[in-house]
Amino acid sequence: MHHAARASVLVLMFAGLSLAQQDDTGVGIVAVSGGGLFGQGAHGSAGASFGVAASKYVVPFIDFSYSPLSSYAYTYGVNLLGKGLYTSSLLDLNGGLKFRFPNKSDWVPYIGVGAGLLRLSSSNYTSGFNTTSTINHSTDNPAGSVSAGALYYVTKHVGFGMEAKGYASQHNRFGRAQAGVFYQFP
Repeated sequence: MHHAARASVLVLMFAGLSLAQQDDTGVGIVAVSGGGLFGQGAHGSAGASFGVAASKYVVPFIDFSYSPLSSYAYTYGVNLLGKGLYTSSLLDLNGGLKFRFPNKSDWVPYIGVGAGLLRLSSSNYTSGFNTTSTINHSTDNPAGSVSAGALYYVTKHVGFGMEAKGYASQHNRFGRAQAGVFYQFP
């Protein structure tokens, strides 16, 4: 019986901690996440975001992510004596608005719209035949984005989040799925 009473106290304490402060305004929300890109092959992705709740329903945000796209070594020349290394990556910096749907549970679903910049970078290093060279190339493309996600409050300040985001620019259309942790302050 003593253990049951202790377990009841712990459950009540945890229930008190998990009251979501999803309708707070003026609070900051910082998140880190990992996931992947889809629609241009399968590639890993890591990111971070920051938002400030302007109201119970609207959170302006800024988001950053990095994805390594390709990396491979190759040989070239008549006898394949030349060696090369090609790498490419994607940087994404965007901002926008998330529209929250607060409710009585610890889950807070949202949808978002945004705009930003996609930087596609590549590097080609070659060596052989008494020469070495490196060719770096980057292009910046403005892009729009739409997202859908949810935050789950474990405590009133810490929780887990998941999001799916679609991007569209002049030459690229792809999606990113991610999951991570967030911290809400103060």
